[in-house]
Amino acid sequence: MTPQAPAAPQDKPALGAFAGLGALATRLGALDKSLVDLAGCGEDAIAHQARELRRQLRGFEPSVTLIGQVKAGKTTLVNALTGWPDLLPADVNPWTSVVTSLHMQPHLRPQDRRSSFRFFTNEEWDNLIRQGGRVGEIAARAGAEDELEKVRAQLDEMREKSKARLGRKFQMLLGQTHDYETFDRELIQRYVCLGDDFWEEADGSPDQGRFADITKSADLWFAGPDLPLPLCLRDTPGVNDTFMIREQITVNALRGSRLCVVVLSAQQALSSVDLGLIRLISNVKAREVIIFVNRIDELADPVHAVPQIRASIIDTLRKFDGPQEAEILFGSGYWAHHAVAGSFADLGADSAQALVSWAEAHVDGALAQLSPREIIWHLSGLRALGDAISERIDKGPGARIEETLGVALGNLRTGLAARTQPDTSGAATPRHLQISAQDLLQQFDQIEDRACAALESGLEKVHHSFAGRTDNARRAFLGRATGSLVKHLEQFGEAEIWTYDPSGLRMLLRSAYKVFAQGAGKTGTDVLTTAASDINALYQHAFGLASDVPSIAPPPLPAVPAPISLGQTIALDLRGSWWARFWRRQRGYEAFSEDFARLIHEETKPVVDTLHHQCAAPFTDAVRRTLADFIQGQRDILLGLAQQEAAPPRVDLPPVAPVNRLQRSAR
Repeated sequence: MTPQAPAAPQDKPALGAFAGLGALATRLGALDKSLVDLAGCGEDAIAHQARELRRQLRGFEPSVTLIGQVKAGKTTLVNALTGWPDLLPADVNPWTSVVTSLHMQPHLRPQDRRSSFRFFTNEEWDNLIRQGGRVGEIAARAGAEDELEKVRAQLDEMREKSKARLGRKFQMLLGQTHDYETFDRELIQRYVCLGDDFWEEADGSPDQGRFADITKSADLWFAGPDLPLPLCLRDTPGVNDTFMIREQITVNALRGSRLCVVVLSAQQALSSVDLGLIRLISNVKAREVIIFVNRIDELADPVHAVPQIRASIIDTLRKFDGPQEAEILFGSGYWAHHAVAGSFADLGADSAQALVSWAEAHVDGALAQLSPREIIWHLSGLRALGDAISERIDKGPGARIEETLGVALGNLRTGLAARTQPDTSGAATPRHLQISAQDLLQQFDQIEDRACAALESGLEKVHHSFAGRTDNARRAFLGRATGSLVKHLEQFGEAEIWTYDPSGLRMLLRSAYKVFAQGAGKTGTDVLTTAASDINALYQHAFGLASDVPSIAPPPLPAVPAPISLGQTIALDLRGSWWARFWRRQRGYEAFSEDFARLIHEETKPVVDTLHHQCAAPFTDAVRRTLADFIQGQRDILLGLAQQEAAPPRVDLPPVAPVNRLQRSAR
């Protein structure tokens, strides 16, 4: 029996969640048209670079990552945003750690779907099974063998279930990727869906969730005909799992996105289990965070409850150093689902009553003129969420690519203008080099050498200063924490359990990273500005240009990666029975101090290392690439212009009839 695909979004008139991207799409379209014109110019180097810039523009796909706890309703929300209410399975509570990326392409035909599912590698699987994920790492460093044994026992059971499900192919599948030319509901559930717990059977179906426990990521490409430009929505697993695997998966997903939507449940908005979420988003710019409080359809009186929930969220964000300026929206993915599907009769009595109450407070004259389906779509909050996402994409990644390609386009035009000058009749005539091509290359090499040396020298100083700041932050935190421990022991002895908040360390490291980013950014800006000035001078000297002609502009710097890893859980974040058992194993003041100091040292080292290797180093590498691409692009243009002048006149020969291989062989 052939599985049936879920109803596609084009089956019903679209409600337009992302219509706000239209203005950006128009501006990028004008930019693309200008690049098309340049790609047809007679200067090979300039035409080639224009085509490369068009390729970058066509590959522009801003991404939005949705994070939250299990059962917050992320998947229902994602389905509604795509206009495809049954796209991803939302009626289970999967243990799986799959990040599902939905790539909506406005130029694909509805039938042109494809999918890709990537499995954990052998190394990643071994880290999970042998070390127990993040909990295993923490427990091992803390010497919590009892906790570690519990984790290992659960994982052993999971491993046996996986092997039983996959048979002899289990080990061979690790590290593989399964690609398909299409997808349907059954295929998706085979890779991303399991039952409430990984040790339970998945509704008795042998195929549902068959590969879910070893699947790391899923990518689906499909048509978004009403989208102004491509968009990727990333649905992440809930972060509150036993082994904290999902937390690390979410951290990695956030690194690849400039916009984060935190989905909370109205029934339990920012509960204690959500404090891990606050730690993660506190390291993202508030402008790049949207908080969507979902499931207001389950509130008995949403009109009066929502202001109270909003005040509680703001208070919690302030108390725990979260992004207090983040926009907070309220709505219901459930209502949106029925608006997209057009199935209002299935709302249910309680949900329908909540909708009526919400409508009485929010439907004004303009909204009342819309169809019932459009009204419910607005009341669901997804129109407001789509507008908020669109506005941030426009002013964030959209503005960045527009600026980057706009500067590059201007530089190509400047290079093209340097080759010609108007004669007395106004027609363009070629300029001639005032120096030899060899001198041109030698002078350009000197510009490149100076720029690269200045950049490396500046970045080395910034990195050295950053390393010092992070080391000082660790030592200062350890000193304060140990001092607090000693004071506690002196006052209360060993019987009363002591805890210590690590937010001070995160604040110090965040401050150190901010100073680093500013220093590295200034170094990059200064070097690029000087290089552009030197290249301008070379243009003027090589082609005899006047000083008032358009000049080469330095490219903008890449975006600074957010220090997401600062929010990952460490031992000091864990409370309750786990910490109590660690505390009670100690004997004597000296043992307390020594073991605690060792734990803090070992727990904070990976955090600092990650900050250096996954945030600071990638940023400086991106700055290096920006300079290298700028220099190489300008070198190609200048040498291309010089070579065209040195080339002999082209002679057009009469066409020759093609000769195929058989004719040549016969001769």
